[in-house]
Amino acid sequence: MSYSVSSFVYFVQDLAEYFDDFVERLMSQLALRGTAITEQHVESDLAKFKVKYKDERGSLIVIPIGKDIKAVYQVSGGGIIRKAIWGALTGGGLSTIVSSLFEESNKDKLLSLVGGLTAGGAYGAYDGFNTALSEATEFSRMLAEAIRDVERELREIKRGKEAAMEARREALQRLKGELEEVYAELTVLREEIDLAESEGKEVSKAKSRYERAEKLLDEAEEALSSGKEIKAKANLKAARRMIELARNALEEAM
Repeated sequence: MSYSVSSFVYFVQDLAEYFDDFVERLMSQLALRGTAITEQHVESDLAKFKVKYKDERGSLIVIPIGKDIKAVYQVSGGGIIRKAIWGALTGGGLSTIVSSLFEESNKDKLLSLVGGLTAGGAYGAYDGFNTALSEATEFSRMLAEAIRDVERELREIKRGKEAAMEARREALQRLKGELEEVYAELTVLREEIDLAESEGKEVSKAKSRYERAEKLLDEAEEALSSGKEIKAKANLKAARRMIELARNALEEAM
C-alpha cells in the first residue's frame, strides 16, 4: 500500500508552543473560505477533522513535533486533480490508507504515522506549500494559503512576546545593576560611619538611617528574586533616599 499522491504535507517551524491557537485559527480560516468541517477531534497534541470544500472531500490531521507543527491533508474524493492522480485516488488501497490514518484509534501509532510522513519520501507525499498546480487539488492549494496566513499571525504574536520578554530581561538587568550600585554606596557609607565613630563623633542618627537603608535594600533584593519588580523599585528608591539622609546626618556630626 502507498500514501501515493493523496497526501499533502505542510510543515510549520518553531510554532508548536502555539499549537492550540494554530488549530483554532486554522479552522476559522478554513470556515471563512467556505470549508465544511466535521468529525472534529482536538487534543493538546493532536487535531483531526474531515473537510469538504466544494465537491472535494478529505481529512486533515495536525500534530506538534518538537518545536514544529505538521499538517497532513489526504484527499478522499472530488476536487480538481489531474487524471493520473484521480486514477490513484479511486483505488481501493488508497482509501484504506486514508481511513487508517483518520480512523486510527491508537493515538501513539497515529502520531508516529503522521510524524514519519515526509514530502517526497518513500510514500510519495507532496509538499503542500510547493506542489505544482497540475498535481495539487483546489483545497490543498487553499489550505496552503490558510496555513500561511495563520503562520504569519502567530509569528507576529511570537515576535511581540519575544520583544516584550527581552525588554523585561533588560529592565531586570538594569534593576540588578542599580541594586549592586546602591549596595556599594551602602558599604562606603558604613566605612565612613565607623571611621567617624572611632573618632568619637555622635553617629547614632546616621547609623540608624544606615540600618534602615540596609533593610530596604535586602527587601528590594528579595522582591527582585520573587519577580516583584514594582516593590523592588520602590524599596530601591527609598534606600537611596535613606542613604542620602544618613550622609546628611553624618555631615552634621562632623
